[in-house]
Amino acid sequence: MTDAEPVLLDTDTLSELSRGNTRVCERALAYLSRFGRLTITAITVFERLRGYRLAIRNGRPYQRQMQAFQTLVASSDVLPLDENAAGVAGEIWSRVSAHRRCQLGDILIAGIAVSRQLPLVTKNRRDFEELGKSSGAPLRLLDWSA
Repeated sequence: MTDAEPVLLDTDTLSELSRGNTRVCERALAYLSRFGRLTITAITVFERLRGYRLAIRNGRPYQRQMQAFQTLVASSDVLPLDENAAGVAGEIWSRVSAHRRCQLGDILIAGIAVSRQLPLVTKNRRDFEELGKSSGAPLRLLDWSA
């Protein structure tokens, strides 16, 4: 990981953070001490809230986790899917296989990362490498759990 530039956290990295993955937590704390805030996407917010709300609807006790996540979101920079990111995501979507098109969240997150020229912190390297190649622009990937 380079400490000199901001990064974008993928949904799976936030999941590792919320599970207390020691390595991810250490890197997140070091990042916070340097930059003050985590950077995530509105897509990640949707993906996490969708999961929490479905679990709660199905009777699972995830209210506390959802509230903790909403607190994290309030203290983070949340990047929207703007026109530039949508253009990149559309290009990626048009170039990948039909199977990969079902991974719309990843495609949108990749579009945001590429359009903002931010490295993406993810454990999902294989899928994002393919999306990066499809974008025609570099998608730099980091893994805080490695």
